[in-house]
Amino acid sequence: MTRLIVFLSVLAGLILMLVLFTFKTLPVSNEKFDLQKTAKEFATHQELVKEITSPKELEVVSEVAEVEYAPVVDLNTPELVAGNKLFGQCIACHGKGGEGKPSQKAPHIGGQYDWYIEKQLTDMKAGARINVAMNPIVKGLSPADMKAVAAYVNKLPWNKEAYIAALKAKK
Repeated sequence: MTRLIVFLSVLAGLILMLVLFTFKTLPVSNEKFDLQKTAKEFATHQELVKEITSPKELEVVSEVAEVEYAPVVDLNTPELVAGNKLFGQCIACHGKGGEGKPSQKAPHIGGQYDWYIEKQLTDMKAGARINVAMNPIVKGLSPADMKAVAAYVNKLPWNKEAYIAALKAKK
């Protein structure tokens, strides 16, 4: 047993000596400790952060206030006509363009997928999703009505700027 311990100790010593000798031959690079290069990179980073976080001047668009919302959806099917009529109940909270009203906690729904809108309405009517403000409206909708409203909401532009641009193009 003593011989084995001595043999393993000598073997470990030889391996350690080989590792130490090869360690001396490794190339040394102080590139990552170049303080001038690091200072330049830091200054560039600081400028980028300053540019990103600096407050931007807001553009005041006076034309937006003058535009009256009107349906820009081409009511070319009976389903869209019915959806437009039924969406009249939704305007109070969701807005004429479906842009939503944060003051009433009504989400932006304009341009949303029709299957998604239909599913949400179905879930509200079934009681799987509870929304106190929408319950009286949803209770009176048939599945065909829900499908029509969903189709109409889907045709509304997704963002307000596109909605206003579509209104201007229509005039």
